[in-house]
Amino acid sequence: MAMVRFGDVAERVNTKEDRFKTDLVYYVGGDHIETGELRVTGRGVIKEADLGPMFYFGFKPGDILFVTRNPHLRKSAKVDFAGICSEKTLVIATKDERVLLQDYLASVMQSDDFWNFMEENKSGSVNYFVNWSTLADYEFTLPPLPRQRELAELLWAANDLKEAYKKAIAATDEMLKAKFREMFGDSANNTKKWPMPRLGESLMSIDSGKSFVCQATPRTGDYPGILKLSAVTYGHYQPGENKAVNSEEEFYPENEVQDGDLLFTRKNTEELVGVCAYVEQTPVRLMMPDTIFRLNTKDCYERRFLGMMLNHPDQRRRIQSIAGGTNSSMVNISKERLANLEMILPPLSLQREFVAIAEKAEAAKASLKQSISTLDQVMKGLINNV
Repeated sequence: MAMVRFGDVAERVNTKEDRFKTDLVYYVGGDHIETGELRVTGRGVIKEADLGPMFYFGFKPGDILFVTRNPHLRKSAKVDFAGICSEKTLVIATKDERVLLQDYLASVMQSDDFWNFMEENKSGSVNYFVNWSTLADYEFTLPPLPRQRELAELLWAANDLKEAYKKAIAATDEMLKAKFREMFGDSANNTKKWPMPRLGESLMSIDSGKSFVCQATPRTGDYPGILKLSAVTYGHYQPGENKAVNSEEEFYPENEVQDGDLLFTRKNTEELVGVCAYVEQTPVRLMMPDTIFRLNTKDCYERRFLGMMLNHPDQRRRIQSIAGGTNSSMVNISKERLANLEMILPPLSLQREFVAIAEKAEAAKASLKQSISTLDQVMKGLINNV
């Protein structure tokens, strides 16, 4: 195997496009490229976007897009369609497929060694970036062409399978949304004419967490801790998102999170305010922060169902509409506004039927996610040649 310089075997493609006159349909910005992914899956439509003047580089299917800003984000991926990108995204291609396969080049640009080099040689003091000259100076070991082809085929086959699993997860989510509508109608507009009491009439209480300054580090063992706001997102409870309280005296048992709790984010960004998560298998001695409510339901609601309903797209706009606040990035929902929100109340048997369906779907998704995690490890080994 030979040691080669990146700039000797790959090149920056400098195809210029006039975004106002181009026949190309799509553009790709930095946000469309996911960290650590081999393929670009996001895109925008040029005619529907207000693009800046720096969007003038064209790319074609098979090119690799390398985001020069913030190299720690590891954004470099092959694109399967034609379009334009900004000058802050380099378009990269092999100089000669008889020396370096394009599909193998994509894996080179995702290796730990590649990204470590970019981090060590980045420019800037606040907004870090990488120049083409830095990229060109990177050196790596280039296997013979047959070995490149073998590794690339294995890698892309694994990536295709991973993407299929991701699509299956997304399809499962869509199925659940459709099943909810089939069983309960448009819950925001109560198209099936269910009883619709105020939420406060269906809850025993809405508990608030505590507010105080904590240590920045996560808690260890069963030392008292408090959840971060990020512990609750769209049905997922993540107790690992926490930090240690300053002392044993600052642990309040009445605010401890328990299995079976339904947690509701009362303060967050507009997108994430008012999302719910049902608590299972929580570690002991973790408290709610003051940014989270605990919803204690009466017997008329299956707690899991209420959380699923509040997270459903039909309800999201209603939840967001009762949020207030002057902070442009964070909004909040008061107990009073939440208690006054009218919610459909289907029969308990129907609620439980939907929960059973949803739990089977979540089990299937968990299995798919585990398979994706396994594939990630396989792909990492192929990329790093370990």
